Amino acid sequence: MIFITGATGHIGNNLVRKMDEQNIDYRILARSIHRSIVDFKDKVIIGDVFSTDFLEKNLKPHDTLIHLAAYINLNNDKQCMTDEINFVGVKLIADFCSINNIYLVYTSSTDAITSDKFLISEPEVIDCDSLKSYYQKSKAMATNYILDLTKKKKIKSLITYPSAVIGINDYKPSAIGKEIKRNFKRKICFYFKGGYNFVDVEDVVKSIIDGIKLDKCDSYIISGEYISLYTMYKIIFETLNKKVIMIRIPIFLIKFCALIAPKYNVMIKALLTKHNYSNQKVKTELKIHPNSIVATIKNTILWFKEDIENGSIN
Repeated sequence: MIFITGATGHIGNNLVRKMDEQNIDYRILARSIHRSIVDFKDKVIIGDVFSTDFLEKNLKPHDTLIHLAAYINLNNDKQCMTDEINFVGVKLIADFCSINNIYLVYTSSTDAITSDKFLISEPEVIDCDSLKSYYQKSKAMATNYILDLTKKKKIKSLITYPSAVIGINDYKPSAIGKEIKRNFKRKICFYFKGGYNFVDVEDVVKSIIDGIKLDKCDSYIISGEYISLYTMYKIIFETLNKKVIMIRIPIFLIKFCALIAPKYNVMIKALLTKHNYSNQKVKTELKIHPNSIVATIKNTILWFKEDIENGSIN
């Protein structure tokens, strides 16, 4: 049996939909039922995913546990909560899977990978000390813990490193989803020379499912393509058929804002660092051919429009 945590999130609910579509049997482990998974409520088991008793009650040897639940801390605050969910909780789950011979599928993040290289590939170990944000550090420590257990052959694991995930069924919504929705009403758009590597949520989901089907015990960067902020906003406004005044802000002002408002520092630094991630391994071994991010952005906008028209209050 396949069990999923974090199914109410962006990757999670898309994963559930795809598994349901492919008639793959699964169960959702969740604290509550969010509207993103209400159509699959019969598959939900309510409980604390970080409780060993709850896990022992539901999982059996040779099951698969897809762990997606995480706290995405872009404001770089709430250190204790970030560590408890992203590291301590993952450590508990990894130990449980190790002891009970359960296949662990863990979603890390490209944000957790440290490298001075322009083209970044899957790491054997992550230098956590060089990371500044609580989110990056907690994900890196959790990833290192699973990598170490895997090297020692104490656990069978599949680790994925998605870049910035964008796509349909973004119910909560994600940080990128919120930014897209803000542009529905904007008449003036401020931007700066920066961007990020985006990946379609459906490519992430396909990588997870195909990795499980192929019984992989490995790690994969799942990235799409680098898109500048200017290009992203242009695509959004063209799709919405809106004429918006676009004003470019000088980089020195952006860096100054990061100094006086530290909560934006992590996001600004990420957008100013033009890292590219090598997705050659996932292409070669899992046969994933990433969707066009331009098409993905357009599809995401249309999904949000439909969701709003259907009475979404998010």
